[in-house]
Amino acid sequence: MELPGVSGQIMNQEKARIYLLNKKVLFPHSAQAVILRNTVASSELKTGDKIITYPLRNILDIFLIKRRISTLAEITEVSINEKQIKLQIKGLARIRITGIKGFREASYEPVHYAPVKNEGAMTKELRVKAQELIFLINVDESDRLIALMNFLVDLNQICDFIANYFILDNRIRIILLNQTDITTRCENLIDTIDALIDKFRSRGENQ
Repeated sequence: MELPGVSGQIMNQEKARIYLLNKKVLFPHSAQAVILRNTVASSELKTGDKIITYPLRNILDIFLIKRRISTLAEITEVSINEKQIKLQIKGLARIRITGIKGFREASYEPVHYAPVKNEGAMTKELRVKAQELIFLINVDESDRLIALMNFLVDLNQICDFIANYFILDNRIRIILLNQTDITTRCENLIDTIDALIDKFRSRGENQ
């Protein structure tokens, strides 16, 4: 779902066009395809533009945008036809919306993170849990996803990567996006992965 836009971004004033993601969540450090209606505003979008993506749970979220957590994203590819525009977007960072102009453009501030205690141990645990889940899922892209994850060294990035590619429940995804404390987010993610691992193992035992 697209909110009507305005021309250009005013990034030096920390403002950008805002778009609603219905039943989708874009995490920082991850990529996703988004389909928009082909309108005058959306047709102005181009590669390199920055936009704000705001995930919707229900209609009330439209009126509760201010102070909510969203994702600042960069457009990496644009494909246009008569009826729709397909964007490839890459999440850059969590932001907090500070103001909204006509449900078209939003001002925002970056989210700052507190230092993480025992980051090394927590990073190792999360990698092990994620790899165990990947092997249980055994999808075609398992090896590629493990390889990509091994390139990440920052706990914040690893959390978002795993949440984006392995957590499918939209309610949990939004909770993880909104959790700005990295330690708490990582602990919640590990609990979610443990629950998924138990579910897959139970299915295997019952077959």
